[in-house]
Amino acid sequence: MEAARTYRTRLPLRIAVAAAAALWAGVLVVLLAAPGSEARSVLSAGAFVAFFLAFTFVYRKTWIAVTPDGIVAATPLRIRPVRFDEIVEIVVQDGLAGRVYAVFTRRGLVQFTSLFARHRELFELLLERAQLQRR
Repeated sequence: MEAARTYRTRLPLRIAVAAAAALWAGVLVVLLAAPGSEARSVLSAGAFVAFFLAFTFVYRKTWIAVTPDGIVAATPLRIRPVRFDEIVEIVVQDGLAGRVYAVFTRRGLVQFTSLFARHRELFELLLERAQLQRR
């Protein structure tokens, strides 16, 4: 039996977002320790820490595994298995933020973007295993 292949957000992006969270956490600490820091500066730094921590969490918890029977799509809120015969269509859209792959299934929509490492390989593999044709 073939092992599952897991596709995740690109590692350099995950590292950069986590580093940004650490940098802004440092800025927050400095602002809290500095006498006379304005409240809006502290709140702004706190907002950046929250923003980058949230995306660190989202990128860490988002992945798609391709198994012999189908895919398992994970987001921070749920993990959903989908068999290949449940995949109806894959729509690819290019935009300013990159490429978005919308995988329409009988169990709902699964999406991934060009922020995923090897996203083209994942797309080709899904087309092949779901026996779909390119449009």
